Amino acid sequence: MKYYALVLVVIMVFTLFFAGCIQSSRNSAVTPVIAATTIPTPQPTTPAGTSASTAASPQVVTIVHQVSLTKDIKDSELLFTLQVPQEWSVSTYRLKNPDDSEGLVYQTDLVGNDVFFIQTYAVSRSQDQAYRDRFRKWSPVPAETTVTMNEITYDRFESTSGGKTYVAYVARKGSANERGYASVLVFTADENDRFQKADFEKIVASFRYFSAGSPGSMPGEEIPKTNG
Repeated sequence: MKYYALVLVVIMVFTLFFAGCIQSSRNSAVTPVIAATTIPTPQPTTPAGTSASTAASPQVVTIVHQVSLTKDIKDSELLFTLQVPQEWSVSTYRLKNPDDSEGLVYQTDLVGNDVFFIQTYAVSRSQDQAYRDRFRKWSPVPAETTVTMNEITYDRFESTSGGKTYVAYVARKGSANERGYASVLVFTADENDRFQKADFEKIVASFRYFSAGSPGSMPGEEIPKTNG
């Protein structure tokens, strides 16, 4: 009987042990595993059409105006001198007299194709007025002013059209030189050309007469005479 009682006790102990383990397993809390979540870092927005690094800045175009060295030139017969760019090839030739004029008329080409020229004429009864009447017919109607430079008084005409500016200086009879010559300076300034209106105006401002007794002492190259 003691033997059976001992076996029964052992069986009861094992039964109670396993029952406790099972209960403990059921009551234990289970901690769920949460997957790590990566939160994206906000990126700075970039305007459409530009690079993500640096937006391209607008280009700045610099226009360099070339300045030429100048030289003195002179006409010892017509008694005038002026300064022009060194690369210019200047010449003078005699013109056929207009029907409404008397005496000699010469043209000095500074820039070919009548872009810039000087007409020098022997003062007559109507020549200077004929020039004024011609320039007043420009279209649009030119602005007319009176200017004095280097002791020469001019009637000045200016008209602008189609990107070009037309300018004429008509010396008055009272400003004729010692040999009785007066001059008309005419130029056309094109906004697309290298030499602009301001360049031509500087050349006009350098124009002057000198006395008949001083050609040899005047500095500058002699303007050659051609047949036109």
